[in-house]
Amino acid sequence: MATSTSRSVFAAIDVGTNAARLELARFGANGALETFLKERDAIRPGEGVFTHGVMPRETADRLVGTLRRYASLCRRHDARVRAVATSAMREAGNRMEILQRVRTETGLDLEVISGQEEARLICQGVLNRVPPRTRSMVMDLGGGSTEVVLATGQRPDALWSLPLGAVRLTELFDTVGEVKPTRLRQVRGFVEERLSTAFPCSLEDSPRVALGSSGTIRAVVRFAAGGDSHATLGQLSCAVEVLAGMSPAQRREHFEPRRADIIVAGAILLEQSARHLGLEGITAVKRGLRDGLLAELSSSHRNAAPLPSPCPAFLETLAVG
Repeated sequence: MATSTSRSVFAAIDVGTNAARLELARFGANGALETFLKERDAIRPGEGVFTHGVMPRETADRLVGTLRRYASLCRRHDARVRAVATSAMREAGNRMEILQRVRTETGLDLEVISGQEEARLICQGVLNRVPPRTRSMVMDLGGGSTEVVLATGQRPDALWSLPLGAVRLTELFDTVGEVKPTRLRQVRGFVEERLSTAFPCSLEDSPRVALGSSGTIRAVVRFAAGGDSHATLGQLSCAVEVLAGMSPAQRREHFEPRRADIIVAGAILLEQSARHLGLEGITAVKRGLRDGLLAELSSSHRNAAPLPSPCPAFLETLAVG
């Protein structure tokens, strides 16, 4: 892949638990970074990983095939590339074998990043160009993990990562079908217990509204708020009750099928996270991890400097296994 700082096309590849994604961007006429191509493939890289500890062969085949196509697009545009994998690949016992396959068959160096580095990149993407003294809280709810960042301007002050996401929670409690009140209480209790070991409770002097960057957060907030991009804690709690009482077919009337399968777990995680952190509400945003990758790629191009190192040691971090 092209690495010269003379290149002006940048590629961010994100292998998550639910899907693999590619975003290509370049500098526009005004000097700002502009996305000109997006790809999303719902290949479920995390399928089977959280229950069996390894990525099945058929899932790895889907992933390699998708990344082969992404690599071809990157070569076509002579792009500078950073490709990262998150929770599912972190926990796949056969990840080294898969990474070697990806390198051999696609030419991509797929980097498995920590939960803290994932949180940092999400922060950079969501808060890019935010005024330097602005205090923000950013939350990302993925398939396998949940990240929270407290930041001033674009600088993370503290990052937390919990290995519990919508897919993992769905598999643990089988919330694809209708969720009875007793089971709902069990799931809420389990989530709160895990949150209490990972995230601080009601951070002092922190924002009362968090910015939510993931597709699951956007879907839950939109449903809870009747199409708006901001939902209060009360609206989130109501949405959990309504979604839990729906059949799978009813949920698919509101969400695409794969999202519908994990939406109850995602809604519970979002509700309980907001409650635990003392938030009044969540505002969904469209920026996230890939925006952080692109911002740093383009910044290194402008500065003709190497890519920044992973999460600085001086930051307060916490990961819970």
